[in-house]
Amino acid sequence: MLERKRRYLPAIVQLLRPEIQELIKEKKWEVIREFVSAWYPQDIGILLEELKPEEAVILIRLFPKELQSEVFSKLDLDTQKHILAALSNEQVGLIISELNPDDRTALFEQLAPDVLRNLINLLPIETRKQSLSLLGYPKDSVGRLMTPEYVAIQPQMTVNQAIQHIRKVGIDAETINMIYVVDDKWQLLDDISLRKLILAEPDQKIESVMDNKFISINADADREEAVKLMKQYDLIALPVTDKEGFLLGIVTIDDVMDVMEEEQTEDFTKLVAIESAPIGLNIITKIKEIPIKKLYRSRVFWLLALLFMDLITGGIIKHFEATIAKYVILVTFLPVLVDTAGNAGAQSATLVIRAMAVGTVKMKDWIYLLGRELVVALALGITMGIGISFMGFIRGGSFQIAQVVILSMIINVIVGCLIGVLLPFLFTKFRRDPATASTPLITTLADIIGTAIYLGMAYLILG
Repeated sequence: MLERKRRYLPAIVQLLRPEIQELIKEKKWEVIREFVSAWYPQDIGILLEELKPEEAVILIRLFPKELQSEVFSKLDLDTQKHILAALSNEQVGLIISELNPDDRTALFEQLAPDVLRNLINLLPIETRKQSLSLLGYPKDSVGRLMTPEYVAIQPQMTVNQAIQHIRKVGIDAETINMIYVVDDKWQLLDDISLRKLILAEPDQKIESVMDNKFISINADADREEAVKLMKQYDLIALPVTDKEGFLLGIVTIDDVMDVMEEEQTEDFTKLVAIESAPIGLNIITKIKEIPIKKLYRSRVFWLLALLFMDLITGGIIKHFEATIAKYVILVTFLPVLVDTAGNAGAQSATLVIRAMAVGTVKMKDWIYLLGRELVVALALGITMGIGISFMGFIRGGSFQIAQVVILSMIINVIVGCLIGVLLPFLFTKFRRDPATASTPLITTLADIIGTAIYLGMAYLILG
């Protein structure tokens, strides 16, 4: 998959990058080819991302066709685009036709329509059909993620025949750790580990080795469902079927790891109210390279929305200006009251959002969680109320002001916690990502409601 995040530079890249750049300047192509070709493709990919675009293009041209495609699949999208733009149509066609189908699909779905159309036309007919078929599935579906390169056998085969078949066709498969049993119409019947197959007697029929227990997923399902299934059942590969149960392809563990990382990055941006659409998810990993204009666009929408929401807080304060003018000391308690409520709400929301993400909480659980949170929020509110009571008496100078501060703190914490629990469920109800119920949104709502509660309480008790 694309956009693999680099957390560190391998020592070999750190040490030898300057020397390789010098060899490029001196045009010692044969030396570079012999030296770098012995590296792992992952390390070569990191090297290319660390070089200047023109150097990366020169370097990838030096490799054999198979190595070119393998290294290309390890690059981030920006580096891939630079390389594709600099190569001839023939070179581009060779590279992308050798990519694994899932890596090729991941690249294609990130490209502009006119660029995609040109690249599709460079592929051989069969590869083109395969790519168009994968692109026909909904965005973020398992169909876009799967590869049709797997090994399938039939139940009437003997173990020996199955192993011979694996040797014959397995070289092109994404993985042969799991072998899939299908009938004549290609309906999935079972999956068998290669280990189990090798340990069976050579003349045993495959049907005698089968246990008819397998986990599969529909091609139209969301890719996050694939992540949950593979994690829940400790799978290294997950078969993908259509609605009738016919085997279409598989999703492998490396694809799932990429999806997990991408989804976590996306959730992270939403939790801090950053819109990733204008710039993609590179904002977290490549912030130095993102144009200022795009950084601005990714952040301005939510800040403006929250700004207008905060104006409501100002309106509430203005409405109670007579009470505030009479008891100016009330203003000194306002920040701590609304901030504590916002923090408590953010805690609640984070717990619910994470539980939803890992699948331990469903929509039907909202009433149960609301009841539990009410108890926890009451305990937290009383604790915070006791915590601020001393300052209420000392700074407030009267029992009535202390009473306003303590009661407001208890109610605000309860309300903040309940907002934090309910918002993720509301977003899910309206088919929006629950992570959109971000910390800034919750704290802004806590500001508005908390200010109204506090000043309303002051008005009722103090007059």
